[in-house]
Amino acid sequence: CSGSGYIRGTYRGLATEVCTVRLTEENEVQREETGLWEKNEQVVYTGQWMLCELGQEFQTWLTIWPRDKMDKLFNARTIKTGNEMFDKRFNLSTQEALRILNPNRVERLLQLAESSFGKFAVNLNADGRLYIAVHSGRGFFDADKGREMPEQLRQRFTRELKWFTDMVDMFRPM
Repeated sequence: CSGSGYIRGTYRGLATEVCTVRLTEENEVQREETGLWEKNEQVVYTGQWMLCELGQEFQTWLTIWPRDKMDKLFNARTIKTGNEMFDKRFNLSTQEALRILNPNRVERLLQLAESSFGKFAVNLNADGRLYIAVHSGRGFFDADKGREMPEQLRQRFTRELKWFTDMVDMFRPM
């Protein structure tokens, strides 16, 4: 695991951190021809990450992550929210999480999913720490191999940062 572009700041009075996260898998193989060991590193995840301390405690914690073909393999429990579109698209950690994930938040999450720039996961701890990760395949400040002009890069960064702050606003105290 490595990170870059780490920024710490305040968003509407809340302590916030953002960075790029890169997860790699490292394997060692021994070459038959030489008998020497070689390390191979493969990137398995690159994306943006945010932590925001909401300044309030919650009755429970929740984790939301996208459904995919691995769910059946790992026997992921299906927790129903009552919103068919949400239930088809996301997994939810526990039944108790429905205390936090009211129908308005479910609808807002679906809206944010439509404007997301990658698959995302959300974790909200009972102590009020909100973690958001978006598997976008790039970092916050990656210039898309030089194909983006500075103004395009600024617009993308602003759009992505706004998406994160919209997610924070959805979980802020009502």
